[in-house]
Amino acid sequence: MRDMQTFILGIVVVSVTLVIGIYILAQIQDTLLTSTGTSTVASNAAGSAVTALSNGTPWLTILVVVGFAVIVLGMLTSGFGESGGGAPVY
Repeated sequence: MRDMQTFILGIVVVSVTLVIGIYILAQIQDTLLTSTGTSTVASNAAGSAVTALSNGTPWLTILVVVGFAVIVLGMLTSGFGESGGGAPVY
């Protein structure tokens, strides 16, 4: 059970950090665009960073699914390893 809590907490921390980073970069890009009135190298770089971080989120979904599968399979195999009569250890 402790492994599951650690995994979920890790996923939440990574997700929140990713969302905050994307938000900050988008605000930087908007500020640069409105202050100069035209597209600059810095605003293009901020926009590229937002796009790159946004495209990385499908990998986060895959990692969550694989992580939960590992936890569930670990719980099942530890339960099968018990000798007769004992309660499964989770």
